[in-house]
Amino acid sequence: RQGLTSATMGLLNNMTKPFGDAAIAAMSVVNRYSNFLICVGLGIGQGFQPVCGFNYGAGLYHRVKEGFRFCVKWSTVFLTAVSMLGLVLAPHIIAVFRNDPEVIAFGARALRLQCLAFPLCGVIVISSMLTQTINKVWQASVLAVARQGLFFIPAVLALPHIWGELGVQLAQPVSDVCAFALTVPLVLGVLRDM
Repeated sequence: RQGLTSATMGLLNNMTKPFGDAAIAAMSVVNRYSNFLICVGLGIGQGFQPVCGFNYGAGLYHRVKEGFRFCVKWSTVFLTAVSMLGLVLAPHIIAVFRNDPEVIAFGARALRLQCLAFPLCGVIVISSMLTQTINKVWQASVLAVARQGLFFIPAVLALPHIWGELGVQLAQPVSDVCAFALTVPLVLGVLRDM
């Protein structure tokens, strides 16, 4: 997953290059900010994994489901709250990292677009942690690569050719929405099988 993230960041930089240095800097700031917040979701998911594994191994599936719902709820609440802050304070957040009007303008729009889809990442991350922990191999593998690989790579390759700068800014939110649409039926099937 880490290697895929690195590869996609390089790809994003290449696709952003035609729009100038300010665009590359802006997308770098947006990604840094977003990845920092995703780490909170990963932390919640990593805290869930031992509880999930123990209860799954003990056959206490109702506890696994209860823990899953708890973690999805609170990671979604957190991501929704920071998304609302990001929508309102986007120019100020970008300015903390880079005080350049072009970078702020490009980055603020990219961050606001990312914030629209960001609350969906709680479901994606916790579902990925659940499937890894209970040894649902193919579901875990698909969910691990969905957000950054399966959907982001085609989005970042196609959307800039269609919508230019906006396409670069939309690549991650579109990827998140697609990953969410894939995650929900996958994880519901896993929960139903319990």
